[in-house]
Amino acid sequence: MQRRHLLISLTTTLLPATMHAAEPGRAPLVQTLSTPGELPLLLTVPHDGEAFIGLPPARTRGTVLRDLGTRPLAEQTALALARLTGGQRPALVVALAHRRYVDVNRSEAEGTESDDAVPAWRSYHAEVAAQVADLRKRFPNGALMVDVHGQGQVPDTIFRGTRNGQTARALIKRLGPVALQGPHSLTGELAARGYTVAPLMQDTLSAEDPRFSGGHTVATYGSHQPEGIDAIQLEFGSALRQRQARLPDDLAAALLAFMRYAGYLPANVSARQRSSPGRLTA
Repeated sequence: MQRRHLLISLTTTLLPATMHAAEPGRAPLVQTLSTPGELPLLLTVPHDGEAFIGLPPARTRGTVLRDLGTRPLAEQTALALARLTGGQRPALVVALAHRRYVDVNRSEAEGTESDDAVPAWRSYHAEVAAQVADLRKRFPNGALMVDVHGQGQVPDTIFRGTRNGQTARALIKRLGPVALQGPHSLTGELAARGYTVAPLMQDTLSAEDPRFSGGHTVATYGSHQPEGIDAIQLEFGSALRQRQARLPDDLAAALLAFMRYAGYLPANVSARQRSSPGRLTA
C-alpha cells in the first residue's frame, strides 16, 4: 500500500511538466485511483484531489476547496476493515484532480467549465460505474457505496445524505426506515461509538439536512437506479478529520456491524483471496 501511494505521488506531483494530455504523444494525466476489493462495499472520495491535470481554468461556480483528510480517512478505513476481516477490503475510487478545476460530485455540465476538465470527470465516473457493476455482479443480494465527504459548518458532526432515503431504496424496502435511522444503522453505529450524527435517531428519513442530503454521486449510483446499489453520503466535520485519530477504526467497525445487520455480509466474515492491485486511470 505504501509503495502504491509513493508511485501516485511521483506520477502526479514530480512530473507535471511532462504530463499534458492535450499534446499528442505525451503520457496521459493520472486522474483517478481505482482499487478493487473483496467486500460488498465501495468507498468513493470525490473532493480530496490535488493532482496536476493540465491547465484548465479554475471553476467559477460552486465550492472549489478540497475536503481535506477525506482520502486518508477512506484509505485508512479500508486498511482497518482488512484487519477486522482477515484481509478483505472495500473497493476504493479516489478523484485525484483538484476540485478547483473539476467537481466530480456534480453533473458533467455543472462540474466542468472547460473541455480540458472533462476527461478527469469522465475518468472518475467510468471507474465508479465499473466498480458498481462489479459489485452488483458479485453480490446479487446487495452492496453498499459510501461517498466520503467533509464539511466545516458543524465541525463535530457527521451528516448522512441519501436524498431522504431515495438512494438506499433497496435497503429500506428490505428492512424498513429503521435501517437508516435505527440503532443498527450506519449512523446509529457511529453514534454508539460516541459521534454526533445527523439526522438524529428519533428523526424521520425526511429530516436530512438539505446542505448534505446527497449529491450527484449517490443520486447516480444509488439503488433507486436500475443499475445501482445502496448509496450513503457521509459528511465528516472538520474537527473529526483533524483531531480524531481513531475515526478510521471506528468507521470501519461501524461499517462492518452495519453491513452484517443489513445483510450485505454474513454474520461471520472469513478471509478471501486478495484482489488485484489498484489502477491509475487517465
